[in-house]
Amino acid sequence: MILTMMQSKWRMPAGAASSALLLALCIQRTVSFQTQSSLAIPTRLHPQTSPITRAAANIPLFASSSNDVDDDNNTKETKNDDGPDLLQPYLPAIDPKYSVKGPIGEGKFTISRSGPPTAAELSNEQMLQIVKIQCSDLEVNTLVWKCLGYRFHEETWSPTEVFPKWKERFPDPPDFIGMQRVYSREVDVPSLRSNQALVRSVPQDNKQSLKTHLKPLGWTGYQYKELTPNKTRRAQCANWLIFYREELFGYTVEELKERRRLKKEAETVEAKRLEEEEGEKSDEWKLPVKEVY
Repeated sequence: MILTMMQSKWRMPAGAASSALLLALCIQRTVSFQTQSSLAIPTRLHPQTSPITRAAANIPLFASSSNDVDDDNNTKETKNDDGPDLLQPYLPAIDPKYSVKGPIGEGKFTISRSGPPTAAELSNEQMLQIVKIQCSDLEVNTLVWKCLGYRFHEETWSPTEVFPKWKERFPDPPDFIGMQRVYSREVDVPSLRSNQALVRSVPQDNKQSLKTHLKPLGWTGYQYKELTPNKTRRAQCANWLIFYREELFGYTVEELKERRRLKKEAETVEAKRLEEEEGEKSDEWKLPVKEVY
């Protein structure tokens, strides 16, 4: 019966529905990031619905101040001393068509699959919704995909305008969040690796973009005890999106390469000047950056 309902509701192929049912029966085994003691902590369902629906259901959304959401989708403070919410697996994301069929843009988060990214989609208010979990995992992924250059045509994502270096490694848009919310190695490794690649493309000077741009809006970061894979990856995606908006948005690949050349020349001149003034060579080490272009 459950299998029939899943196929009917999500139009899932028989194979995908069977996999979903099997996954549901193996939830405790697959959530490998939990320690044995943490399994005793109650889990809370966090369905992929619009912010309005979640608000109506009064489902807690956690940010740095441990906020809940009221009936008008406004935040209100509440205390959470039980550690992080452990999100249950989200079965609809198992469907191979979920990335092109799943609902987006039905709440207050501005997003569309069509066309390139817009300034409205990249606003600080949008980034705040990402880190406060006021939009779905699919909506976060969709925005990152558009910024990387993937374009939606005829019910499919294609690497039409993807940055060259990124396209070599990821010809198809990867899941940066882990939309299935299953953290076993065999399921989660592709998502983890793609997220790490995204993080490595951000220069050291832009690593703290969240703090710089969202603190004026009242967001000061997650508390350590609240951290989960979902929250960590959302913050990393939001930080990359701010970096993209500030450094890459609106430039062609050729223009970006020229800007990079000029920046390196300026850094070399400055390093030489400091060496002449101080009489010693600077030993400052910078984290290697693997740029997307």
